[in-house]
Amino acid sequence: MLIEALERKLALLEQDCERAEPASAGDMRVELAGQVLVGAEAVGEGLRQLVRAAKAAQGSVEQRVGRFAGFHLGLRASRDNGVPGLYLEGHCRYDADVYQTAQGLVAALLAALASVPKERDAARQQLTVRGKRLADLRIELERPFEHEGRLADLLARQRRLQRQLDLDQDSAGASRMDAEDTKLAA
Repeated sequence: MLIEALERKLALLEQDCERAEPASAGDMRVELAGQVLVGAEAVGEGLRQLVRAAKAAQGSVEQRVGRFAGFHLGLRASRDNGVPGLYLEGHCRYDADVYQTAQGLVAALLAALASVPKERDAARQQLTVRGKRLADLRIELERPFEHEGRLADLLARQRRLQRQLDLDQDSAGASRMDAEDTKLAA
């Protein structure tokens, strides 16, 4: 089941990698609330205002607020008065580090975008490792138990000893009962 789930996740990560549009601080474009912001400074300032507004609201928020590099851009904030954070959402979700400065928000958004192929590669590697482990386990299960003969001999001996011990206990117990009956009769 874990391998099947990982295969499904990998397929979704592959689709997200295909959907990702190249972006850098120099040619950054973000759509926020229907408005297109171009350039790292404008994007950073727009994101900073968005984060400040979410923090001022002091409530739990999780909503899509725009688009960036082929992904939905989302904002999440919790009631614990922490700094709201951004995330990219395609088939999977990619959280950006939490910052309050314009430059930090831009860098975090670019890092979240760069994490898409990294997560895909990590999932591929994990799938390879799990597949190999499953193959190794199947081989191990098909192997005969190397001490099977010795185990069978020991089990047979154990059964013989149990039979002998049961016989001895029964006769010893019966002898004692006979002795007790004799005492009671006298």
